[in-house]
Amino acid sequence: MDKVEKVGISGALLAIVWLLLGNLFGVGADAIVKWFSDTAGIYQYVFIRQIIIIVFLLPIFLRQPFSRRRLETPKIYLFRGLLTVVGSACVVVALTSLPLATAHVVFYAAPVFTLILATLWMREPIYRHRVINVFLCFLGVIVALKPDDFGWGAIAGLIAALCIAVYNLSARLVPTHSSSITVLFWSTLFSMPFLGIGALFDWRDMSMDLLYLGVGSALGIGIYQICCVFAYRHADAGAVTIAEYSGLVFAALMGWLIFHEIIGWRTLLGISLIVLPILWQSRKEHKLSILKLEQEG
Repeated sequence: MDKVEKVGISGALLAIVWLLLGNLFGVGADAIVKWFSDTAGIYQYVFIRQIIIIVFLLPIFLRQPFSRRRLETPKIYLFRGLLTVVGSACVVVALTSLPLATAHVVFYAAPVFTLILATLWMREPIYRHRVINVFLCFLGVIVALKPDDFGWGAIAGLIAALCIAVYNLSARLVPTHSSSITVLFWSTLFSMPFLGIGALFDWRDMSMDLLYLGVGSALGIGIYQICCVFAYRHADAGAVTIAEYSGLVFAALMGWLIFHEIIGWRTLLGISLIVLPILWQSRKEHKLSILKLEQEG
């Protein structure tokens, strides 16, 4: 099997698969937050969630060679920690203020932010099909689940979307020999002092519901973040960001099954505008990868 043939199981296509998996777990975590959100203060919940993530990651983190887990670029991790503080709070506000599916309509401004920032910040090349696909998918989001009320929940969702885009792209600034587990571990650890201070101001009595909230969302968010780190470090953001829209499909299904939100013809049409460009994007990126390998010789 030569390099051109191997591209079918690597690169952008594999990164898209990781993002699809990550979005499934990410939406699951959001559903848990919406279900149990009344049991804790915003920063109390996020602080407990981060502690649980650290506990889960620590054994895996320590098993790695020191060269793959040592602390490098602390300023980048501090920046990612601050993004976690702001973005997590905004996600909770949006989820508690809006229906699950409607909240995700706003969250899915993140791929648009990602495409713009990747071009301006990371100097990634602009391909027409990527631009068309991202905005076509965003149109599908609006068609499927048009948010009628633009209030604090929607504003918080837009801020969260921007934080998500910057957080994902900032993984590219970490040395490549640092593993995905290392990136997530240090990013989580650097968020703890800020979250701890915030938690002091809205702490409530501990309960089993709060434990379920913390453990369930920690698992979902942890898996989502690992998948995103892997995807955005192994392919151009513009090539894989289209897969972020798959979360809308998962949100619509979970909203219907758990919160009894209605899926009408607009939702089905919007989902079609999302899924079809994902398939087209995968095919286009596959051809681009083959072309690059052939040019390299």
